[in-house]
Amino acid sequence: MERKAMVLILVLGVGHVSLVVLRSVDVVLQGAVAEAGEIIAAQAPAVSQGQFVVRDTFDDNIRGAMWRLLVDDPNNCTMKEINRRLELQATNRTVNASAGFVSSGWRLDPRQDFSMKVDFHYDLMSSAGGWVSLGVTSDISDPWEKHAAIGVGCADGYAHYWHRKQNGLSVNSSSAERSRTNGTFYISYNAEADELYLGLADYGPDDAWSVLPGLVKGEWRNQPVFIWLAGGSDGLAVPSGRVYLDNLLVETGMIIETSLKEVHRFWSPSLERHFYTISEAEKEVLLTQFQHVWTYEGVVYHAFSNGSNPDTRPVYRFWSDRLSGHFYTISEAEKDRLVAEYPHIWTFEGVAFYAYPSGKQPAGTRPVYRFWSPARSAHFYTISEAERSNLLANYSNVWMEEGIAWYASE
Repeated sequence: MERKAMVLILVLGVGHVSLVVLRSVDVVLQGAVAEAGEIIAAQAPAVSQGQFVVRDTFDDNIRGAMWRLLVDDPNNCTMKEINRRLELQATNRTVNASAGFVSSGWRLDPRQDFSMKVDFHYDLMSSAGGWVSLGVTSDISDPWEKHAAIGVGCADGYAHYWHRKQNGLSVNSSSAERSRTNGTFYISYNAEADELYLGLADYGPDDAWSVLPGLVKGEWRNQPVFIWLAGGSDGLAVPSGRVYLDNLLVETGMIIETSLKEVHRFWSPSLERHFYTISEAEKEVLLTQFQHVWTYEGVVYHAFSNGSNPDTRPVYRFWSDRLSGHFYTISEAEKDRLVAEYPHIWTFEGVAFYAYPSGKQPAGTRPVYRFWSPARSAHFYTISEAERSNLLANYSNVWMEEGIAWYASE
């Protein structure tokens, strides 16, 4: 589907998103149409009135790459782009099932104010339960367990609005009777005050139904904020066209990248050294210009290309002409010592990528082990438990394990 629109291209690169605004063109951006005026800015720190950060009208009926679908019971409850909107559809066989779109590859910087809204439609009334909502979460792996949201629904013959904050088993929620079938959800955030506002009339504290102080910087430890558009059913049949969200607009805020990148590994038979890089350009140079020196061994794990995740730390890279090899460390102390005391041996090359240090790793990540070979004067890094076990069992006379270097995702 083509549409004539002013387009704001979200460039998810290193650091904060660059905002590049073009003149009117025919465009569809993975289901998200972003609009603005003349060329405005690059590296815009905030979005002024009349502009916006992200818009999804759901008009193309395709879930684009900007959204990840989460479903508990895909056979009986789902969210889908259909009829130019985002619909909740469910059967009466559901048992407290949820489904939703969660932002994928992008999130909001908690150090900046943000605001967002989405229209809703809900015209069912039943003794069974159902709901639809706009929410935010700091936990992409399980947003149902850590979120703040505002929504509408029905249960026990009661049509209601509701707001909710959940952190594991701790739940704070409230509801109020509802007579309207259409409306708009509003969520906004004051970074200086660390207050999140959930409303049904407008942004900010004056129109907030619920004010949540100390949530983002306190309970969520200043983690970047993902957006969710979700719904659910508990025995409620939801046919097409009865419950849906539409016209999502993130009006203010700063988007930062969250996509993990591939870390590539090369082996040099002549140097007897491994090399690791997150750079696609560096990978291509080795594949096309130095294939006689370096053999590509594939993707070993995934890491971040920038420090957008506050729990990650830079992994520094050094090169040694004397040893003909690279060294990687996440330790600031180790980096500083090499720079200060061993510049005649190690040349500092900067940040290789960003990973999790011990104690900051989230669930689902795995340790990357570091080995040292005195015989080869070389380091080796692996996330593979099989590789580690093989070295410990069969090559302990060559490779000494030095512990966990950092944590990464497979």
